Amino acid sequence: MSSTEPFTTLVADTAAPSSVPDAPADAAPRLTDETLRLWTAFSPLPAELRRWALAVGRVERSDAGAAYGSAGEVAVVVSGCLATGAGGADLTADVLGPGDVVATGAPRVVTGHWITAGEVYRVGLDDWMRRAGADGLVHLLEGADRRRAVLERRLVCATGHLATARVADLLLSIQRAAPGAGILLSQARLGAMLGLRRTTVNGSCRELEQAGAFRTTRGKIRILDLARLTAAACGCRGAE
Repeated sequence: MSSTEPFTTLVADTAAPSSVPDAPADAAPRLTDETLRLWTAFSPLPAELRRWALAVGRVERSDAGAAYGSAGEVAVVVSGCLATGAGGADLTADVLGPGDVVATGAPRVVTGHWITAGEVYRVGLDDWMRRAGADGLVHLLEGADRRRAVLERRLVCATGHLATARVADLLLSIQRAAPGAGILLSQARLGAMLGLRRTTVNGSCRELEQAGAFRTTRGKIRILDLARLTAAACGCRGAE
């Protein structure tokens, strides 16, 4: 289940740069929790351009387990944890958290699902470029480069670390992206995300549960001991 609401602009004392169009006349000058989350997600942008870029976007909220899809638009995770697919394959290409670029405006379809409840900022590429300009383009390109580098490191991790260490590392990355949120993730889905057989994932999860790292109930994973989970993890995702 998802819902979409227009973005509420952040109050700022600075005037808009001359090269950027005026903000919408009906933009409400209110400071909200949503505004602060968006402001943080776009922290690499200069403050003034950040405000104007966000003025035209929309925020879509989704429940854990909801499907995600986009094409031809800019999308950035604002809160929660989103798993994106690898070119239509069953394997998950990446697990994204707040501030991570999901889509850069390319026509390629990006699909995935929400591991936790979350929010994503979405806007058409033309509107994004008109508001954010060169800095906005650099932000998107750097985000795409980071994702490619991450995927290369994941391949190295998959060939160099045992299944239990990789399972623990993935759960830690989700916990970092959405602390305290319920992780809606079955063992079958966990195996698909890591390219592991279900029997292998079952054994790894049983080992971690017996160690007291987490508990699985009705398809939800609840982290019980971060220290034990960290000790079991390979640490590859934490180094990204």
